[in-house]
Amino acid sequence: MKLPVRYLLPGMVLVSPIFSNNKQLLLGRGTILTTKLISSLKKYGIIVADVNILGKEFAQQKNEIDYGVSLNAVNIVEELVKGGGSVDYKSILCTVDSIIEEILEGKAIIGNLTNLCSVDMYTFAHCVDVCILAIAAGALLNYDRKKLLILGIGSLLHDIGKIKVPQSILNKPDKLTPEEFEEMKRHSCYGYKMAKGIYDITALSKEIILNHHEKYDGSGYPHGLKGERISDMAAICSVADVYNAITTDRIYRKALPPHEAYEMIMAAGDLMFKNDIAMAFLKLIKPYPVGSAVTLSNGYKGIIIDLKEELIFRPVIKIIETEEIIDLKNHHNLVITGLLNHEEVQKLALQ
Repeated sequence: MKLPVRYLLPGMVLVSPIFSNNKQLLLGRGTILTTKLISSLKKYGIIVADVNILGKEFAQQKNEIDYGVSLNAVNIVEELVKGGGSVDYKSILCTVDSIIEEILEGKAIIGNLTNLCSVDMYTFAHCVDVCILAIAAGALLNYDRKKLLILGIGSLLHDIGKIKVPQSILNKPDKLTPEEFEEMKRHSCYGYKMAKGIYDITALSKEIILNHHEKYDGSGYPHGLKGERISDMAAICSVADVYNAITTDRIYRKALPPHEAYEMIMAAGDLMFKNDIAMAFLKLIKPYPVGSAVTLSNGYKGIIIDLKEELIFRPVIKIIETEEIIDLKNHHNLVITGLLNHEEVQKLALQ
């Protein structure tokens, strides 16, 4: 489960590695946290860590997308943004192709890179997260490799225009003024203009950058496109962008838990997003990921230790109070009633 660093305790086990601002590995997966290590994470400005409070035997080793591939993609986006649009197209192509290879090999998508990096890396990591999610959704929609490349490149670069938006607006903790919001909305046009300067990027990839904030009902921007006037690729990037943004803590709001984000996207079919694209995307999402701490309708608390793809709302849970392991598919009278908050998780870890 992802916990803010201030709630970490000695003995918790890292499920995912943690990297510094310059993308150096700070702590590897499987590290048992100590007081000294937790202090170091605070010193490096790390916001969130993905941990397991049950011990190493429950810190599952997934065949997941290689973090080296993800971090290389972060480097590419950072280089492009900080260089004002100057980057070798071949490096973009190779980076996206490596992500496609990982996904087509069946590697699992685990969490958000944005949640595991320090705050200064947010925009770059967000672009990579959206790229990974969009490619995975495209694969579910049976896109061939050429289409996945087009989709991946557009999605990787979808937010590069934010380099033109003042940091005071991007990181403002309060509600934006109408004027500030209008400036924020220009980032898609800024990014489109930057992408036009990279000759080899296809028109379809550039369209993703321009239209990733258009909505199916016509309420989006920059041009208020509606329905089928929005390409499926731009729509895929849009839903991936929204999901990653709302499930990541930001300075101006707390992240939604995955099950709430799942329901929001499901309800937004043919409103914010084309319905068949929203439904395909939801196949990627785990409403209650492994490691989530939950409460059950019988009052017991537990940690989710396994998921069945066909029954994502009926996971396998270890009950904290009794240490019993139950499979909800066999307990029809039990349902998950909510997630534990960070303070409750911390108390469980102390028991």
